Amino acid sequence: MKPSIQPNKRHGLRMPKTDCSFQIASMPSRGGRSRSPSICAVSNDYFKNEARSTFATEAAFFCVIVITTAGPLISAALALCHLVRSIAAL
Repeated sequence: MKPSIQPNKRHGLRMPKTDCSFQIASMPSRGGRSRSPSICAVSNDYFKNEARSTFATEAAFFCVIVITTAGPLISAALALCHLVRSIAAL
């Protein structure tokens, strides 16, 4: 159902006035109610079917990223310790 457009002549402007009284038609085959699956059902279906196949791959990539970034972070922490010691010695 399209909204009905009625011209508005207030203050010399011809702006369309939109009447949006849209109502959803009920489906007679479903007893007037359309039931969508709940969030819990959708997430259970996702974790049961799709998440298992990619979890191992994503976990392996995560471990590689953590190991790759651990070296520079430790090096930066040691450099900051050295900087603090040299400033404290002044």
